[in-house]
Amino acid sequence: MKQIIKVSNVTKIYGSKSNKTTALQNVDLEINEGEFVGIMGPSGSGKSTLLNVISTIDTTTSGSINYEGKDIGKLKENELSDFRKNELGFIFQDFNLLDTLSVEENIILPLAISRINVKEIKKRLIDVTKILGIDTILKKYPYQISGGQKQRTAAARAIINNPRLVLADEPTGALDSKSSTELLTCMKKLNKKYNSTILMVTHDSFAASYCDRILFIKDGKIYSELISNGNRKEFYNRIIDVLAKMGGDLNDLL
Repeated sequence: MKQIIKVSNVTKIYGSKSNKTTALQNVDLEINEGEFVGIMGPSGSGKSTLLNVISTIDTTTSGSINYEGKDIGKLKENELSDFRKNELGFIFQDFNLLDTLSVEENIILPLAISRINVKEIKKRLIDVTKILGIDTILKKYPYQISGGQKQRTAAARAIINNPRLVLADEPTGALDSKSSTELLTCMKKLNKKYNSTILMVTHDSFAASYCDRILFIKDGKIYSELISNGNRKEFYNRIIDVLAKMGGDLNDLL
């Protein structure tokens, strides 16, 4: 497998002097192209911080993050902008859809900004929305569709630009169980069809069971790792076991 992300000895400290908080401490990890990787841990463990520094939303205090061999911490602002636009796709818990745009317009917005030709836009739109099961609601507006449909619209927008790396922050957090299952099934299909690498922060063991691999973070450090053998039910039970061994009430991990 081709390595796409390498995190080396990354530390992230917030604050200064007597009021310091260490969110990440000497974190090392590698992510290969086409992997669907989950990040789990208690509240305040550093999982969202890790996603933020990989996505360049935040910067590291020390250490390096390499994307296909290039240190993204050394990119200039215009290079960072191109990196985010061309290489990354984002799926957030709160959808971040524009209410004044239709489902179709929300999805194709990244392509329109990049000035992709209309024929190519239509082709990608059809391909992605069919996989996500939202090809029949393209003319509707966000206020006219369900939460699950909104999140699948957000997923379509994230993937339509064919990003190499999709970053998902609690994508099922605002969804009911049926909508969560639909979204995760679709994300898995997208992962396989387009070979997109997906990095997902989640507190939900059910959501995590769709991943190929789980990284558990505790107190800013990698605590453990699990690799799926393809049996999702068994993987789910193994995830629950690790969360229990991490200590504390399982509710503290939500």
